Amino acid sequence: PEMTLQRTLLWPVAALMLSSSFAMAADVKLRLAGTLPAEHFGSKVLEQMIEEIESANVGVTVQYFPAGQLGSGEELFNDVRFGNIDMVHGTVYAQADPRLEVLSLPFLISSGDEIRSVLGDPTSEFNTVISEILADHGVQHLATIGEGLIGMIATDMPADPRGLGPKDMNIRVWSSQIVKTTMETLGYQTTTMNWAEVFPAVQAGTIDGAICCTPEWAYTTFAASDVGNTFLAYNAFVEIQEIYISGQSWDKLSPEQQEVIQTAASKAASTIAEDALERSEGFVGQLRDKGWTIVEFTPEEMSAIREKVVADVWPTLSGSVGQDLIDRLTK
Repeated sequence: PEMTLQRTLLWPVAALMLSSSFAMAADVKLRLAGTLPAEHFGSKVLEQMIEEIESANVGVTVQYFPAGQLGSGEELFNDVRFGNIDMVHGTVYAQADPRLEVLSLPFLISSGDEIRSVLGDPTSEFNTVISEILADHGVQHLATIGEGLIGMIATDMPADPRGLGPKDMNIRVWSSQIVKTTMETLGYQTTTMNWAEVFPAVQAGTIDGAICCTPEWAYTTFAASDVGNTFLAYNAFVEIQEIYISGQSWDKLSPEQQEVIQTAASKAASTIAEDALERSEGFVGQLRDKGWTIVEFTPEEMSAIREKVVADVWPTLSGSVGQDLIDRLTK
């Protein structure tokens, strides 16, 4: 009887403790780090994504840190790998894994329609490859964002701007061997530099320009501050960001929470990409209004550039990326 009484008294206590542990497990606070300026339209979309996640009432709250407050794109990927940060919206660089050079494969994507059909499709071979690579690092891929085709900004007109000869110009490239090789193939000297260092380096004349920017980024980052005067629309690369989450954080979520976050991230990626593509042409006009010279290539000129890059640069990737991945993407 005494034992029965003890059990009778303990069961409600145990049940209360168990229900409390479930409640605590369901309440999740995530930190989302971004590299976009707080005033960038993409940051507003990410804030809407957070509202959508939190309003689903599945026990998830998200705190957003824009403008590189928690680190650069290079740093954030490592922080997510080790579980120091939960989620990131930013560029993923090949220094994390040589196979990520596929994100910078020149002329793989050459139009807004291809950005929509390849990057915007979560089931595309491109996104499948990226998901596989990130998974190898314990990172869950949520969505790819293609903001537009990338050109080069400069403080002066390079020599032989439409051809393949020496440009007499030192420009910034991001941390990608294939981008470095591509721009050197086009006749430039290159310096690898993190994005946060680019504006002051161009402003100070440490470098003569940078392969970096959609027309919107060229205008908002450089022209609006009266830095630079020339935009060359090479369109060899795509401005790509990813939304991804630490595998450790992902595995702690319930299936319902995962579904809410995935749906909101996919919607945000689509919205940012579509808005960016629609805005691009308007910013070309704003660059002209600021007195910038826009170098747009004829189909013949672009064909010659593309053929040279594909012939000379693509074969250099097979060793680091793997011919199997290149075949999967280019097929």
